[in-house]
Amino acid sequence: MNKRMMLTIADYIGLYERMGERTTQPFALQLLDRLMPLDECTLIDIAAGTGGLARAAAERGAIVLAADINPAMVARATDRLREFPSSSAQVLDLHNLAIDDETYDIAVSHFGVLAFATWRTGLSEMLRVTRAGGRIALTMWTHHDDCSPAHLLRRVFNALYPTRELWPAGLFPSFSAKTLRQSLADAGCVDIEVEVVEADWTPLSSTDVVSECDPLFRSFPGYAALDTREAETLRASLEAAFDGYSAADGTIHLPTRAFMAIGRKPD
Repeated sequence: MNKRMMLTIADYIGLYERMGERTTQPFALQLLDRLMPLDECTLIDIAAGTGGLARAAAERGAIVLAADINPAMVARATDRLREFPSSSAQVLDLHNLAIDDETYDIAVSHFGVLAFATWRTGLSEMLRVTRAGGRIALTMWTHHDDCSPAHLLRRVFNALYPTRELWPAGLFPSFSAKTLRQSLADAGCVDIEVEVVEADWTPLSSTDVVSECDPLFRSFPGYAALDTREAETLRASLEAAFDGYSAADGTIHLPTRAFMAIGRKPD
């Protein structure tokens, strides 16, 4: 087995935090900016991962619960929230949150609930645990063009191997601003605002961007199934695609794009 595939849980969590959050955290900060002020607000972050948004919210004065189904993610989020005694992390299933109705002022899911085909159940749970008049906040990739490193990979992969799937069809639900707004309205939200926001993604070392992304990309079945020759071909094409976003000094700046949606639970 390729050593790059032999990741321990600790390795994966570190990789997720080091690389995954580099893509998503800029949007977390923009979302929290729109939710300010957060002093003494109770906030639940559903599908919180390693707690990047949860920690940033706690730093801004919120009382946070970071909820995730993965115990390793929750353990890391717990560690990151340790200096905020009023905040915590807990293993919870987004489809059936073991939380009383109308507990939180704000329910957030940052590239979480909407990434699942069963997002309607998760969204319903978000509404249930939010108090009347409280806010619901969501982010989700636009899935258009090269809106994230993974989507750039998908474009290159599809060009090289058009009869294969990088990830299973329907794995990630796709929204437009209109359908996202309607989905929130159908769930019971009012005063809904949806916008497309942009953040600049720069890999840790632009000179070896494909190698840096490789362990995360291997989570996609189509990528992991490539033989040695196919993988080499893909890597060369992917490097060229990343180079298309490089500045004069060689630094890659990929403009990533996501939907940001905020609604309110009726009084």
